[in-house]
Amino acid sequence: QVEHGSLYPALHRLERKGWLAAKWETGDGKRELKYYRLSAAGRKHLVLEESKWKRLVDAIARVAARAEG
Repeated sequence: QVEHGSLYPALHRLERKGWLAAKWETGDGKRELKYYRLSAAGRKHLVLEESKWKRLVDAIARVAARAEG
């Protein structure tokens, strides 16, 4: 579970970087709801970060395999 004190600052940082796009819409009743979606720049950055993550996981797996003998 992510706390409000962590989630919303993170969403705002991602929005400032251009990786998220947000829009306000009226939900059920008259309450305004803010919806976030990944922007094109965000998708591009996600692919880059996912590639880095996969390389790191592969490297750790190789080290672990060597340690096991």
